[in-house]
Amino acid sequence: MSTLNFKRGFSMIEILVVVAIIGLLATVVLGNMGSARAKSRDARRLSDLKQIANVIAIADANVATTFATCTTAGTRLATCTAPSGLGAFSDPTASASTLCPITSGASASAPCEYTVAITGATTQSWKVCTYLETKAGPITTNGGLVNIDQKGIIKAGCN
Repeated sequence: MSTLNFKRGFSMIEILVVVAIIGLLATVVLGNMGSARAKSRDARRLSDLKQIANVIAIADANVATTFATCTTAGTRLATCTAPSGLGAFSDPTASASTLCPITSGASASAPCEYTVAITGATTQSWKVCTYLETKAGPITTNGGLVNIDQKGIIKAGCN
């Protein structure tokens, strides 16, 4: 009478193959996370631009409303004390401490703080600039500066 010996468990080779496959999958997933994070920051920036336009449009309903403490061109939007609520907006990138350039033909290669360009102190003529890290539909081809104006239109560039 013969007895069959069955091994229990996995061989070392089988375990190593499974670990290698898991490592490969983790590398692929984590490699794509950077792109997803950049896209989510850009989505927040575009949403912020629309909200900024809404805040200013609501304030614009009152003709006496003016920008306060941010009336020079190229000022950080977060320093505005009026219209109320503008100071709450800040770029989602913690390292964005520089202002977006607003001069004609200017460009940026890294995230920058929301920057307001105002013609006069009223809420009638303004635009807010920021930087997108990735392509944003028809707005930018590979990221770059974008602005929203008093009409609520988001366009490429900041000039």
